[in-house]
Amino acid sequence: MAVELNESEEAEVELERWLVEQAENGVPEIVLIGLLRDYADDIEHLGYVPRMWGKSEP
Repeated sequence: MAVELNESEEAEVELERWLVEQAENGVPEIVLIGLLRDYADDIEHLGYVPRMWGKSEP
């Protein structure tokens, strides 16, 4: 499934806004980096983005 460049750019901007908001609210950058790495590892391992997080794999 090809993602339109516009959708990709929009997702990137939304993620950047969320990260800035979290940092401005006092979440340490190292925590945000760890979260991003953990989620990236999970997505890479599964091969897709789960629609619900925190559930055990079947």
